[in-house]
Amino acid sequence: MEEEQIISVTREKHKAWKKEVEKSLRGKPIENLIKISDEGISIKTLYDELDLEHNVISRTNLIRKDHQLKISQLISAKDPQDLKEKIIYAKKRGQHSFYMTNIDYLEREQDIVDAFTSINWTEDVVFIDVGENIGFTPLFFHHQKMQHQFKRVVGTISFDPYEELLLEGVSKVSLGTKMDFLADTIKWSAANEGHVRCLLIKGNIYSEAGANALQELVFTFSQVIDLINELTNRGISFESIENSLTISLGVGSNFFMEIAKLRAARNIWASIVQAFGGNAQELKVNLHAITTTFNKTAFDAHVNLLRTTTESFSAVLAGVNEITILPFDHVLNQSSILAERIARNTYFILNEESLLSKVVDPSAGSYYVETITKQLGMEAWEKIKEIDQDGGFLPQLKQGTIQHELEKMREKRMAVVNNRDKLVIGTNTYALTNEKVMIRKEEKGEKLKKPNNLTEINPSFQEALTYIGKEKRVPTIKGDNQKEKLHIIPIQCQRLVEHFERLRFQAEKAKEKGRFVKVGIVTFGKLKDYKPSLDHISGILAAGGIEIELTSWDDLRALPNLQVVILCGKKEDVQVVDSAYIQQLRKDNPSLYIYIMGNEKEMTDNLNLSGVISLHEDIYQFLLNIHNILGVSKE
Repeated sequence: MEEEQIISVTREKHKAWKKEVEKSLRGKPIENLIKISDEGISIKTLYDELDLEHNVISRTNLIRKDHQLKISQLISAKDPQDLKEKIIYAKKRGQHSFYMTNIDYLEREQDIVDAFTSINWTEDVVFIDVGENIGFTPLFFHHQKMQHQFKRVVGTISFDPYEELLLEGVSKVSLGTKMDFLADTIKWSAANEGHVRCLLIKGNIYSEAGANALQELVFTFSQVIDLINELTNRGISFESIENSLTISLGVGSNFFMEIAKLRAARNIWASIVQAFGGNAQELKVNLHAITTTFNKTAFDAHVNLLRTTTESFSAVLAGVNEITILPFDHVLNQSSILAERIARNTYFILNEESLLSKVVDPSAGSYYVETITKQLGMEAWEKIKEIDQDGGFLPQLKQGTIQHELEKMREKRMAVVNNRDKLVIGTNTYALTNEKVMIRKEEKGEKLKKPNNLTEINPSFQEALTYIGKEKRVPTIKGDNQKEKLHIIPIQCQRLVEHFERLRFQAEKAKEKGRFVKVGIVTFGKLKDYKPSLDHISGILAAGGIEIELTSWDDLRALPNLQVVILCGKKEDVQVVDSAYIQQLRKDNPSLYIYIMGNEKEMTDNLNLSGVISLHEDIYQFLLNIHNILGVSKE
């Protein structure tokens, strides 16, 4: 009865609030303030008890299995000795969980000894994404067993069987063979009383391809269901799969939506557990979150600090098991010691100063977060069931349905950057024209030179173990015989502003070769009148690495190198422009393009100008056009 009274009072308050808001909107309905997110969810201006009236969420689904949050910071190295030194350095600074990729340089058992000598296998945790180097897993397992410490190893050591297919469009080793390999890995680990997680699903691949929160959940867990079906068909129990599985999700800067996504992931897993006849309260997913690179920038990279901080904050609030905070200069493929230190310390600040990991489900009770968590989870679950009814995850990949949806979303997100409805500091706004940036080609660990007489073996876990027992090194895996290789359209992973960055790199390259990469800007009237337009166009040009040359209308003929001129000022001030003078300018310089700021279409037609630069046009296409005129794109 008391609860009903509270709801009744809330309704009355809500009506009163709505009335006041609509009064301030001068009679317009409050629905005008509702925004639609990329996920298609209506975001209201106010959430209260009414939104949770029928929203019952099982708290047990949102609690970490071990109640501990691990900071799995990335450790990148070039050889075993370098990895050893970096692990020692990180441990001295409080890190006890280590995330590693590109470990091709760990080829021999002695490499493992050298690299991991400082690891305390009873306290430290490792997360090794072996990628396509699947022979490393049996090498590592065999070595640890021989050292009588396999039972003590905790963490994730595996690969995503779908990754190569998703990114390359074809897999050297077929999915079926990879599933056999994973099934044998789980069986071997169980027989040797291991606790290592041998299964990995990298849902963050979809966030790197531009997926919204809903898409990432749908595609990730559809992939998980396919994996479960494949392994259960190979005699692996659902409980064993759960104990061996780590799901990795990307986390972006849409703060509340990312919290809801990660919380919804646990609810979706609970639904999967129930669908397979398991106990959702006991079988909890191991959730790993990694800050996405999709929204990161190469230019003004320090702004990435703000992005990774809010992202990691979201992940901690959402209750993930493990978190990897990438350094702010990670996209440059040359992370500095400072960037790695800040990334590591970001978590320590969140934990030690805010005590976030000490609270179970900190966002519980938030009307907004609870509501969108439920909406995301329910919508994702319905779409997951649709995919399952249509044959499952793999048929959708073959048809290109998933790739098409990702491409549409990526283009939608890029469009709002192109017209500056979304401002990306340092890239499409407030760009620093004198900033020098170099993105190194992605380097993997230095592989030792292999002897010419190495034998390629079949991609079998047991065969790999036999080879390792004799040779004490990672086996060279050959592609299995596939009568009909599976080919799909690969998923395109591209950062949100890479196309803008290419313009900057092209402009820089042209300048180094002596090309004139400047645009003339002619101002009219008083400073207070033309300054807003001048700042606007200067900011746009800077985003393309183009410098400006301020000049007067009368001095234009003295600047024959200018190929593009932009008129900037109020309409009445620009009216001093004489069509005869423009004709003379074009006679002196036939390749001259003259634009005008604003919406002066009539003046453009009368003076035969090249075009208008409006406040909401696609600035990327505009910059691309200017590059073509200046000859930058030819460099």
